[in-house]
Amino acid sequence: MKNFGVAWLTTNRNCNNNCSWCYARNQLSSKCKMDIEMAKMAVDKLKMRGVRKIVLIGGEPTIYPNFIELVKYIHVKDIKVVVASNGRIFKNIEFAQKAKEAGIDSVDISIKATDKKTYIDNTCADGFQEMIDGYHNLKKVGIKVTASYVIVNDSTEEFDKLIYFLEKENFTSISLQFVKPCLSLEEKDSIMSVDKMGKFVTYIYNRMKQTNINYGIEVSFPICMIEEEIWDKLVIENRISNCCHVPKGIGINFDENFKIIPCNHFAEFPFSEIPVDFNKENSIEEIMESEVVKEFRNIARSYPTVKCQTCDKWNICGGGCFTRWLTEDPNVYIK
Repeated sequence: MKNFGVAWLTTNRNCNNNCSWCYARNQLSSKCKMDIEMAKMAVDKLKMRGVRKIVLIGGEPTIYPNFIELVKYIHVKDIKVVVASNGRIFKNIEFAQKAKEAGIDSVDISIKATDKKTYIDNTCADGFQEMIDGYHNLKKVGIKVTASYVIVNDSTEEFDKLIYFLEKENFTSISLQFVKPCLSLEEKDSIMSVDKMGKFVTYIYNRMKQTNINYGIEVSFPICMIEEEIWDKLVIENRISNCCHVPKGIGINFDENFKIIPCNHFAEFPFSEIPVDFNKENSIEEIMESEVVKEFRNIARSYPTVKCQTCDKWNICGGGCFTRWLTEDPNVYIK
């Protein structure tokens, strides 16, 4: 029986934002949502398979009608509950308090913009102040809250605006991520080249040293793109991490119809068109041990270039998010 450390449950695909870069962009208007009784059965099965943490994702999971009920059920099973959110619903402190009482362990709020106008431009929603209020309400009721921000280009001016926003609004920590490819979207203009990502890490490190903000960087590109001295400092300071669970098979991700998908960036490409039947003893194993999944993981574990085979950082790096190499030639960068 395969055990997983973490699972992602896509409670629903609809959202109160409409971000153009969203991995679920083509599904945001979908009314599909997890059946609550099946979701509970999924939690039971995941508990049996050693899952210690469940991440609720969307769309926007806080607008899932059975959100509090599901959080309570996961918490009672002694599984850590984490929520990936835009934070807007937590503007209602009563809702934040209910979430606390239900057993949420932590919430990660994705920062869509650093000012009201840009937020509206990016999300087609007037939710900038709601995001800020939601962040502080979560802290008030005692829920651990973090923030995340996706870097889409190497604009130092834009990054400095982020720092100004974090300090002004008293956001004390931030997870920095670089934009990753999403196979369901045709737009490729926002994908920054991996060499620019590596160079920009140096700017991030030097800029963040001037602040009191706690930060981490999620690496989704080959770490040989990062200046070695900067890499060593980030490792020593414990500020850098690898992003992908797929090659090691340590996580499992369900869409809103209980189909298993590799990760959110394959939101429209499940391993099987047949959803998991939680009434069957080995329904999860039948999919996760299928030839399709094995072949997918072998591709995910493969070396982007021959040079990677002898790199002493391979176990940490893994070549970054392998979906990059579906549209780019790694030999251009890894030499």
